[in-house]
Amino acid sequence: MHYHDWEPFCVEPLTPQLGQEVILRIRTSARAGFLILEHGGELERRPLKPVSGGLELKVPMYSSPLRYCFYLSEEKVYLTSRGTSGTVPRYERFFHLLAQPSVPDWAVGAVFYQIFPDRFRNGNPANDPQTGEWVYNGKPIVKKAWGEPVDSKNGAIQHYGGDLEGITQSLDYLQNLGVEALYLTPILPSQSNHRYDGLDYLNVDPHLGGNEAFEALLEALHQRGMKLVLDGVFNHVGNTHPDFQKALENPDSPEAGMFTFHADGTYAAFYGVKTLPKLDYANPLTLERWIDGYHAPVRHWLRKGADGWRLDVAHQIGQGGSDRGNTELLRLIHRNSREENPQALVFGELFFDSSEKLRQHTLDGSMHYAGFANPLMEWLSGQNVYGWKVAVSTQELWATLWDHYAALPLQTRQTMYTLIGSHDIPRPLWRLQGDTAKLELALGLLLTFPGAPGLYYGDEIGLDQANPYEVFNGDPMCRGTFPWNETLWNKDVLEYTRQLIKLKQTVPALRRGGLQPLEATDKLLAFKRIYQGQEVWVYAALEPTAVRLPPVQNLLTGEETAGWVTVQGLGVFRLNPL
Repeated sequence: MHYHDWEPFCVEPLTPQLGQEVILRIRTSARAGFLILEHGGELERRPLKPVSGGLELKVPMYSSPLRYCFYLSEEKVYLTSRGTSGTVPRYERFFHLLAQPSVPDWAVGAVFYQIFPDRFRNGNPANDPQTGEWVYNGKPIVKKAWGEPVDSKNGAIQHYGGDLEGITQSLDYLQNLGVEALYLTPILPSQSNHRYDGLDYLNVDPHLGGNEAFEALLEALHQRGMKLVLDGVFNHVGNTHPDFQKALENPDSPEAGMFTFHADGTYAAFYGVKTLPKLDYANPLTLERWIDGYHAPVRHWLRKGADGWRLDVAHQIGQGGSDRGNTELLRLIHRNSREENPQALVFGELFFDSSEKLRQHTLDGSMHYAGFANPLMEWLSGQNVYGWKVAVSTQELWATLWDHYAALPLQTRQTMYTLIGSHDIPRPLWRLQGDTAKLELALGLLLTFPGAPGLYYGDEIGLDQANPYEVFNGDPMCRGTFPWNETLWNKDVLEYTRQLIKLKQTVPALRRGGLQPLEATDKLLAFKRIYQGQEVWVYAALEPTAVRLPPVQNLLTGEETAGWVTVQGLGVFRLNPL
């Protein structure tokens, strides 16, 4: 096997500075070959030197990303990010190594837990919104009882009273589960329950407990060694935001230049939703107020102690009501975040192919919808995220997972926010029509695949949706309340998830290891995780399937085994050293 990925043997140092020399190694039995390096628009060939375990060469970090592949003389093949090739690959198939600033080490393989604050836990009923307290989009808001089903027709006006105090009260539960970092959807003052239409970017909504509750939560998390990532809504604001109101009142005001108004009096908004006017970053005042200035929220919340940002619709942030200048803006958000907190994690909601954007030295990763969540759940459910019927074979699933993984820069492979559910898509158990065996398989793949896995609150206890299976709906039905009555939990799913998280955190190959294929069949997905010579083989079987194994330890049972083994559901096996 020929192998190269982001591990100390293959890349030294793992996060080189621009201009610094870096040693690139390939694990191989071959004893001669060349490094094929893109440098200044030319392809250079440099002879590799044999070392124990493979071949190596020291080269300067001429650019970021540094693009390269290997040629093995004896076998007459190139080793690319996607495997071997007999011809020179396209640059798309080269390895891409980023210079510093690179991903924060704490986020590599870290286990995240996403919380929609209004629906997780009500820690202080005194701050609950009350029915009719205000009008949103022409309708009075509604206070609903905890556990009452969400109404699909009135998503944004339904408030259940979840708050930051409730999250703080639940930290024992989350830490016992194995959660290392929280990602919260917006906590800004807002008239909606989702708060993506904020009216104040420098304070916490009083209905969530206000700034005092935020500080208490942050202190409690950090005392436990846990991290907090906030939702950065920098593409748009709420239409009740004072700056937008000034822009509406006075077209000659400085604030009017922060938005994109059309000749007919309309304005650019997120997907045309008029409650979400889009910010125009062609205007210097917009840059100062939201991203660059001392009081810009990008800086403000990191100075308050937050550990990073998840950028809402990161690919849409731009100029003139479009995504123009998006790459430069993402770099600026990342740079300013690191100025405030050198270990800040900044990842984006890049719903589609994120590899090109991440190669441009922008973010530390993205929500891995296109390269993980979508193909996996299509394979298991027969429906895509829009509810269309699809038929994804096991081979097609692997091809998609592998294609996206191989396209990523080496560092971001381990900080992609992998997921199977979120506040924007249907819950996995609902998509699987209540099939808990398939849910456990999805959770198993989530926690054994490369990346930083993100659990959506409640999926670990088998939380479903209130709508019938034949009525396809994600938002708002995926935003039901967390049932704190433990008799409503699926304890088997919970314990299984806890076991998988522990493996993720204690087995280096599962936390930091690269990815390699194993042979897949119609009913069996299979891959290897490799780190510093350790191998873990992962199988996902849709029906009982016999696989032949070398001497291994079954990591789910602790048993030693070898030879023919029947796998049903998830199988995780660590190869025993020879």
